[in-house]
Amino acid sequence: MNDPLFSPVVNKDKTISFYLKCEFAKNVELGGDFRLGRDVVGPKGLESVAMKHRNGVWTYTTESVLPGIYRYFFSLDGIRTLDPLNPWKERAPVRSYSLVKVVGDDVMPWDLLPNIPHGSIVVEKIHSKTLDQIKRCSVYLPPNYHLTSEKYPVLYLLHGAGGDYNSWIYKGTADNIMDYLLYKGKSKEMIIVMPDGTVLSNEEYIEIMRLIAQGRVYSERSNKVITSMISDQHLNYFVNDLLPFVESKYRISKESRIIAGLSMGGAQTFNLITSYPDMFKAAGMFSSGPTEEARNRLPFVKDQLRNYNPIYVSCGSWDSILEHTRIIHKTLQKNELKHLYKETDDGGHFWSLWQRNLTEFLPQV
Repeated sequence: MNDPLFSPVVNKDKTISFYLKCEFAKNVELGGDFRLGRDVVGPKGLESVAMKHRNGVWTYTTESVLPGIYRYFFSLDGIRTLDPLNPWKERAPVRSYSLVKVVGDDVMPWDLLPNIPHGSIVVEKIHSKTLDQIKRCSVYLPPNYHLTSEKYPVLYLLHGAGGDYNSWIYKGTADNIMDYLLYKGKSKEMIIVMPDGTVLSNEEYIEIMRLIAQGRVYSERSNKVITSMISDQHLNYFVNDLLPFVESKYRISKESRIIAGLSMGGAQTFNLITSYPDMFKAAGMFSSGPTEEARNRLPFVKDQLRNYNPIYVSCGSWDSILEHTRIIHKTLQKNELKHLYKETDDGGHFWSLWQRNLTEFLPQV
């Protein structure tokens, strides 16, 4: 067999074929956040499946997948590597992944479209007195921001564990989604703030997240990063450092704050709205779960949360975190709080679902 010229290859039927030339490996596996046979992919790690070997080339073709961006990697006799034929890599503070995009038959809201107005992205550096660190956040400004003196609603959009301030732009293409919805007249103009959601130093965060990525999720040190991100320390950083900085620099209507997040960011969202219920007017939680402390606070703030429009909760039906998302749903039901709840039949713990979640959420706020 000749050397493969391309990997991966997205086929017409929306399957993806992967190729790796490796003559010395005895076993090669493909891992990814698309569905691999019966494997369920979730936040505890990307599952892997054995690739087929012929004449020194390892191959695997997935089932048909939805349009979107997917992560993947190869494992050669247990040693993890990226795709040497694919220059497109994920920017991540912990582990890198190769990326592949499956384009839909129709224009998708998260595609970069020509000939429509586009907003701008600014990266800010914030000195956090709470954390004694420099933190970053990405800020999306709508196309007309610099042409008016008006104040705008603001969406605080939070990433998941292992992500950073750039995740919702680089992988979630939240800016493209907002541009598309504005062009179609389906959403109001708003500022989107995408902060770094970690409270540990970059060095400590990276070290601990590597332990989690290796499956050592129950170690004392890895538990520290999980609990710290939804702790009082994160609440204090968000309320006392992030909000004052952003809202003093940009023309933001403080009465029109919205908050949403995926996975860990969804847990942070639930934590914030049960701690500061009067601070926001709408909330979205994608593929996430609640802390026990936040659940216990909910009965005491449910009257304030009745004013939220909407409270949006969603998860993929084969995401391993689904049961945690159902706890949010049942907790809201128990407290008679109106909310939108959705389990997506073809959804896992991946960006193509979260892009759809954001596209559905924004027009409703």
